[in-house]
Amino acid sequence: MGSNKALLNVDGRPLIQILSDRMRGLTDRIVISANDPDSYKFLNIPVVLDRFSGHGPLAGLHAAMLGQKSTLYVLLACDLPNLPISFLQKMILLSKGFDAAIPRTGDGLAHPLCAVYRRTCLPYIEQALKRGEKKFIEIFLNKPLSVRWISPEEGQYNETDLANINTPEDLHKLGIPNRS
Repeated sequence: MGSNKALLNVDGRPLIQILSDRMRGLTDRIVISANDPDSYKFLNIPVVLDRFSGHGPLAGLHAAMLGQKSTLYVLLACDLPNLPISFLQKMILLSKGFDAAIPRTGDGLAHPLCAVYRRTCLPYIEQALKRGEKKFIEIFLNKPLSVRWISPEEGQYNETDLANINTPEDLHKLGIPNRS
């Protein structure tokens, strides 16, 4: 995108504000994982810094888990403008009895950046980061963690609900005017 996607203006508000407002419908314990905390001061939400710099979203989830002691974590990428709160609620319900609940689109593509993780994943995330891993799937390969893979039918979501924004064309496809 050439700029911070979290601050992308969508319908008069930064995308990160839209997502944080959605999450406020589920919890009052919200944290942002970012390495530029000053960009998010306007939200009055705690910002945690990665302890494993350069390891992407996996390091972000690790930082959030260390920064907020909880049993369950809903991880959302900053660029999911169509994500309905009803799906987040459903995903939380479907996570019961699992270490993680991760949606998949009809083509089988996993979306670990829109998922629910239990604190039980933390030691495996940390081990993966110490090995230099950056991919979420690494914490589930050959590990005793259980994953509930959620299909669109089971999760009652449309595949466009999981569509993220990587280019101005993605904005156009989703019917969002680019006002950044």
